[in-house]
Amino acid sequence: MFESSAAPPPRFKARLNIPRILALAGGGWLSKLFKLGLVLLPIVLLRACLFTYVPPDELGLRQVSYGPSKGLQKQLVGPGYRRQIFGYETIRTFPRNVQAVEFTNDATERGKDHRTISSINVPTVDGYPVAIDATVLYRVADPFLVVSKFGFGRGYEDNVVVRFVDPAIKQHLGELRAEEFYRDRRLAKVVDMKRELAQKFKENGLQLADVLIRQYDYPQTFQQLTEAKKIQDQSVLTNRALAKQAEVDTRLKQVSAEGQNSINVRSAEFQAQITGLNAQRDFYERSKHAEADLLVKSAEASGNEQINRAMEGAGSDKLLRLRKGLALLNSIKGPIYITDDPTDISKH
Repeated sequence: MFESSAAPPPRFKARLNIPRILALAGGGWLSKLFKLGLVLLPIVLLRACLFTYVPPDELGLRQVSYGPSKGLQKQLVGPGYRRQIFGYETIRTFPRNVQAVEFTNDATERGKDHRTISSINVPTVDGYPVAIDATVLYRVADPFLVVSKFGFGRGYEDNVVVRFVDPAIKQHLGELRAEEFYRDRRLAKVVDMKRELAQKFKENGLQLADVLIRQYDYPQTFQQLTEAKKIQDQSVLTNRALAKQAEVDTRLKQVSAEGQNSINVRSAEFQAQITGLNAQRDFYERSKHAEADLLVKSAEASGNEQINRAMEGAGSDKLLRLRKGLALLNSIKGPIYITDDPTDISKH
């Protein structure tokens, strides 16, 4: 007989006999666990097909694959469990917290939680390149604008952060001299740089939080030239100080000489005044003595004149005898015994 060309039926056929499996489990805890899995499996599959979870530190955008609302939706999707029908739509998430891009050559500052790029070499106006370590802090403010310009992923870091920060720092801080990085002028340049970067970030859907200029590394030649320049500047300042000191000493000597001359002139004037006062005093004393002598002489002359007149009048002979008696008494030496009054003129 002819053999059939059709393939023979398989000898074994896989069958999932759930009641038999439960019977073999013996109805214990394994059976209960299996029943619970059968109940939860549809729920998990339903959740995976209809919902997704947006973390608290992220924001989402809904992208519809087909239908009348096909394309990227402008409305933001907040944190939590959100609708996402499998195959019809997808929620793309973006970080909503502050992100960082590091510009540094220090290996210890590199990390997996942020992007790290080499330091920015800023050519200063005096020709000395300064390696600057900077940290750029920003956040995604408008995810729809970011996706529209740069697509999904981290492309906005290269196209906005790195693209604008590096030339902005070189432009603004490059207008300084190397030694001005530690002065107030650097702060003013950093403020202008932040204002310009904030505007450019906003135009691309990002928000600039801050730009931290953390470290400056100078070349070795600059340090040597700076030390030599500082020594020279200090020498110039020292010479200026010595010249000013000599000028002050000269002025001090001049002022001292003028003061001494003024003292001598004043002393001579005072001495002349004292001499004049002494002369006036002597003149006054002599004039007063002369006036007094004149008065005394005049009084004596007047008294003599009055005596002479009295001698010429009555009783003058008695007065004469009285004077003679007194003169006689004055000439006698030794004890005198007088029994009568010698002045009694009537007895003589």
